[in-house]
Amino acid sequence: MTVLTANVRDIAGADDATVFTFETPAVRGGLDGSVVTIRARRYTAEYGVLTTDDLEPGPAVLHLSGGMRADYRITIPDSTTPVQLWPLIDAATPPDNEAWMTGFVRNGGGVARVAAMVDDEYWLLVADGLDDPATVYFTVESL
Repeated sequence: MTVLTANVRDIAGADDATVFTFETPAVRGGLDGSVVTIRARRYTAEYGVLTTDDLEPGPAVLHLSGGMRADYRITIPDSTTPVQLWPLIDAATPPDNEAWMTGFVRNGGGVARVAAMVDDEYWLLVADGLDDPATVYFTVESL
């Protein structure tokens, strides 16, 4: 089970009015073999700090309501320590202009570069010990 937390502010400081509602998108199994129902859990921040109860890890929908209405399909990680909510929302937020792309990737840390090459080039890098652990390699078959 995982506790989610966040500092919540509006333009004037602390936001104690926005309602954060978490629910699963469908009935599913829990990590311990239990049944996770779609019953929603609602929270508001107190003095600008949001803290949830222990929530079941896995897919969830976060509904924000108050001065605005927004829905985010997030994935709650399995953690014994509290998890910040913003990175989960950020990962569920599409890029600003969806017309320019069909998908997106956010760097969660540890990736410095992306490289595309044919298989033979990649395996030469590996054989020479020159492959970079901070690089994601996309390869296509050599002809």
